[in-house]
Amino acid sequence: MEKLKTAQYFHGVEGTHRRAAYKGMGFTDDDMKKPLVAVVNTPSEVCPGHFHLRQVADAVKAGVWQAGGTPMEFTSISQCATPSLGLASMRYDLPARDLLAFDIETIVETQIFDAVVVVVTCDKTIPGALMAAARLDMPFIVVPGGIMAVGRHEGKPVSLADLDEKVWGAFQMGKVSADDILCLEDEVCPGPGACPILGTANTMQCLVEAVGMAMPGAGTCYAMSGEQLRLAKLAGNKVMDMVAARVTARKIMTQDALENMIRTQMTIGGSTNAVLHILAIAHELGLGMRIDLDLIDAFSDTTPCLVDVTPTGRYYLPDLHRAGGVPKILEALEAELHLDAPTVTGMTIGELIDVAKKRKIGDPLQVIRPRTDPVADTGGIAILRGNLAPLGSVARRLNNTIPEHTGPARCFDCQEDAIAGINSGKVVEGDVVVVRHAGPKGAPGMPDTYAVLASVVGRGLEGKVAVVTDGRFSGFARGLGVCQISPEAAIGGPLAVIRDGDMIRISMPKRELTLLVDDLEERLKRWRRPAPRETRGMLALYATNAQPAWKGARLAMYEEEATSERR
Repeated sequence: MEKLKTAQYFHGVEGTHRRAAYKGMGFTDDDMKKPLVAVVNTPSEVCPGHFHLRQVADAVKAGVWQAGGTPMEFTSISQCATPSLGLASMRYDLPARDLLAFDIETIVETQIFDAVVVVVTCDKTIPGALMAAARLDMPFIVVPGGIMAVGRHEGKPVSLADLDEKVWGAFQMGKVSADDILCLEDEVCPGPGACPILGTANTMQCLVEAVGMAMPGAGTCYAMSGEQLRLAKLAGNKVMDMVAARVTARKIMTQDALENMIRTQMTIGGSTNAVLHILAIAHELGLGMRIDLDLIDAFSDTTPCLVDVTPTGRYYLPDLHRAGGVPKILEALEAELHLDAPTVTGMTIGELIDVAKKRKIGDPLQVIRPRTDPVADTGGIAILRGNLAPLGSVARRLNNTIPEHTGPARCFDCQEDAIAGINSGKVVEGDVVVVRHAGPKGAPGMPDTYAVLASVVGRGLEGKVAVVTDGRFSGFARGLGVCQISPEAAIGGPLAVIRDGDMIRISMPKRELTLLVDDLEERLKRWRRPAPRETRGMLALYATNAQPAWKGARLAMYEEEATSERR
């Protein structure tokens, strides 16, 4: 292949130093004449989504060798914040996304490659890989780690979300015994892969297909299956085709591709976290002025939710895969999509849909509902604004039992205090639980406050209590919750000056989040910035450099455009 990036560094006498180092690891002269492909693997014994990835990476490398390239594997971080659920250490969860992006960027640029394949599964790591792809702008493919099998308890399908709601509420109230919890514990995670509901991990595995950066079918196949290994091998083949054709990540991740990604997010009823990640990727691509909360809200209003998968529906990810997965979802969305958007396969989205149409897959459960009988006429996300969220906030509207709620505030300055308040009975029916100082700068790190909503549901308060926060909610979350409120409390957003008993109005139909007080401006004038909670380490870096939620809360050392943030 002509004009390889690595040719000027690894060929001829000028490359002798570099070749010598690689020969020390067994690579030959012939190996180093071929395109050098970074296979970024994220294996881990700390989360089931990444436990099995060594074998998947081996399949990718086999595909690269087959197609005439030289794969070189290195590993990067992976994490699942389950051990930090409800704890202060959850603040490290979102920064892990940016840490992975920096890690991939750093090693790929230092070691010099012609292409990259990233093997990755979970909710922060997939968007981290896409952020790195946007920065590096090289031939780049993401290989998702696949889906966990569905657990079964007392003859019914279960997932980790079922355990969470019982532990964080029902157990605290004595409605379930410790023995019941332990039995469920043994059955909710039957093996490796991403938990088989549309939490953030599987939302992102679907969306990486929809944006064109993964092989068709890879986002919903079983972890450790033969199908997954075949698709991984094909990814190794295809990245070599991208090298030959000089197709790079930014040629795939165009504005049209991100709009397809947003449409897919709406039709699957995906996690609110995906909004944050899409915005971060858009800003990495320089598309932040065009891919914004207003566009996301408009697409939600004009895209039906068709995927009947929990937590908004009845079924599980393996059912979705048997129904044809993302290709069949794209087929159902054909009228709304940019069909000319390219993909890593060398085919356009429209051409992939044509292939999907030829696959005669029965869907007796109607996991992918017909347009004439959708799960909902609109998408799964609502962007709320008002005097409490002048720059926007995000709510998942399909799994809320109440579209509107007005009630008195019960204020907490971290999620740990909020959980304690719910469990102690301080929060009662009709309240609006306010969890503030949970934003990118204030926490710092913008923790997932899912445990607060899980506590509300577990204590039987779903539909009776709402939660608002400048933090995030997991894709597992159910109940009326509004998150990612901007501006956040730590920089003087209105959330900072709410008092216990202040009335808050939430309206999904009106897209409204309003603090019903007459002296808001006076309170804001008296507000003073609190001392930073962290002064060293990763969280201090995040507190100093994190962008606001409406820009994706990513780490950046500069502002791309002026903002109207308070102070």
